Amino acid sequence: MSFRTVRWLSSSRSRNVLGHKPLKSLSFKESLSIWWKSLSPNRLEILQKELVDLMIPTTKENSHIQKGTKKVHIGDSDHINEVEFKIVNGALPTKHLVFIHGYGASLGCFARNFQLIDKFKSDPNYNYHVHFLDNITFGLSSNPKIDNAQISWRIPPTAKIKLIDNEPTTKLYRKYYKLIEGYQLDPASFAQYRSRFKPILQDMEKFYTSAIEQWRQESGIPKIDCLIGHSFGGYWSASYALLHPEKVTNLILLSPVGLERHVMAITNDEVTGNIVKPVLDPTSYRFLSRFPILSMKHVLNWYYKIPFLPRLLPYLGPWGAQFYFRMWLPKLSKINRIEVREVGSVNDKVYGSPKEVKLIVEYLYNSASNGTNSDIYVKYLLTPATVSKWPLYDKFINKMETNPRAFTFNTFLLYGQYDFMNSEAGQKLVERLSKKLPDSKFRYGEVAEGGHNLYIDNPFDTNRKIYEIATKGI
Repeated sequence: MSFRTVRWLSSSRSRNVLGHKPLKSLSFKESLSIWWKSLSPNRLEILQKELVDLMIPTTKENSHIQKGTKKVHIGDSDHINEVEFKIVNGALPTKHLVFIHGYGASLGCFARNFQLIDKFKSDPNYNYHVHFLDNITFGLSSNPKIDNAQISWRIPPTAKIKLIDNEPTTKLYRKYYKLIEGYQLDPASFAQYRSRFKPILQDMEKFYTSAIEQWRQESGIPKIDCLIGHSFGGYWSASYALLHPEKVTNLILLSPVGLERHVMAITNDEVTGNIVKPVLDPTSYRFLSRFPILSMKHVLNWYYKIPFLPRLLPYLGPWGAQFYFRMWLPKLSKINRIEVREVGSVNDKVYGSPKEVKLIVEYLYNSASNGTNSDIYVKYLLTPATVSKWPLYDKFINKMETNPRAFTFNTFLLYGQYDFMNSEAGQKLVERLSKKLPDSKFRYGEVAEGGHNLYIDNPFDTNRKIYEIATKGI
């Protein structure tokens, strides 16, 4: 499909993509219906089917697209839920694209990317198979526990740190970071913190990456042509590619969480106990990340409220559905900032429609309120500053220094124009890897008008970039 006239609106007035009236609220009657239907045990499966049929309807125009759902068994008793789309042009080799979503989501959050499959219809050289997965513990996939007795609902805090900020200021760098006078990290506390979390994070890595590898093997896929991970899913997609480089051709990270280095990284080898002047460089262990701007309320919510909120949603009745809708609506309504005058496919008319927005939110509400063990695991991986205790930056650099020949796959980092993730860390990682490994391909890019959920905010640009990587490697 092609969009010959696409214009980015710079005004604050929201204008819908195809003339749909922007959805601003959910009535009590609608929220009551969403909550009541969510009590049905198969509601999420029904909504998944409705999303597939809405975004890729069974019409003559889509007759070249094969679609389906399945549960792929991994291990002895677990499975990965999958929605798949195919274009088969005959006896040609097949390219496989695999999407893995982030935390607080499921495969349906990629609904606006389902139509990516249509872009491949004119390729005379390959068949295409696009797989959207519910990551292990999410959505309709199994929800097993990590085999580590140290993981519990009582999440241990980070190491003790003293922040020296005698001249408080509201001036922030890149909105989320504040440079203070100094900090003092307690060596004994940090050593205990590192010894506690290192084996847990190693077991977590094995847990999430093994699920991807077992799914690949059971699916009979010799090599993943494009492994596309967003946020929390991006973290584990990158970890998988670094562990199994021979199984991935292109790694595409959409606003990955946990890339930057910081003072609480378990890889930090610069802890002295002295007062240290912090920096704003996200590739330095002297980077405090968001710690100087975190309130005690946020920290308490991080440990004692946020992990349990998804499981409480059903008990809040229709008010829980309304709360969830208000939380997600801004992420979905950003599509209204794009004006498309010519549409390449009738499928595109659904973008931004009230039906689409309501269906995606209801799907995600049902997915979140089902509960996942990852509500706890994500807090073990991330600090209250939303950075990984085991930075992806260090995983990449360690692989570069110990086994540079492992970089047989291309790496593409894509961030939203208004992303709250640290895109500067992504830029610097690409620059460092490109300089050290000039024969490998590392690329950085941004999606216009996108935030952290860039694939929702601007599916046109996101799909186009993924298509170009899949077909041309650019």
